[in-house]
Amino acid sequence: MTSPGERMRAEIDQQPRIFAELLAAREQIAAVAATIAERKPRFALLAARGSSDHAALYAKYLIEVLLELPAGLVSPSTTTLYGARPDLTDVLLLTVSQSGGSPDLIEVTAAARRRGATTVAVTNTADSTLNSTAELSVDIRAGQERAVAATKTYSATLLTLYLLVDAVRGGTGRDAAELPEQASDALRDSEPA
Repeated sequence: MTSPGERMRAEIDQQPRIFAELLAAREQIAAVAATIAERKPRFALLAARGSSDHAALYAKYLIEVLLELPAGLVSPSTTTLYGARPDLTDVLLLTVSQSGGSPDLIEVTAAARRRGATTVAVTNTADSTLNSTAELSVDIRAGQERAVAATKTYSATLLTLYLLVDAVRGGTGRDAAELPEQASDALRDSEPA
């Protein structure tokens, strides 16, 4: 039996290692980014649910500031309930889902791909339906989340989105290079005395 918060703390403590592994995987993320850059999207849309929706909002800022592209959040029900089928030629759709299994996000991604979008799944589940639905995918590499609240998966999603957007503009993720050490320091400083 674990004490309250013990499982969550164990997952939080994994963040420095996960950040280091993501930074080591920059070449794989850069390969996806190169395809996006080559296609020169005119606009970006982001689809997500729950805590991934908050990560998508962060990506919206990254896209607008670093890529200077307009970006917006998708309302999945316009596709799933109302059957909207907008022309998405030259549009980038990033679908952010830790599980990669949300039926509405899968449907939105499939519809966007059929309508001409470059679709990219950002998930923590490499063999997810979302990854096979999207044209491109990026694995956040956080491992299974065991705590109720998203901890390591959320922070890993944020870093993955930064590395992807930075690579689209030709960056190397250099500004995040010290993140594993900074996270270790922060965790060490938060230990009870």
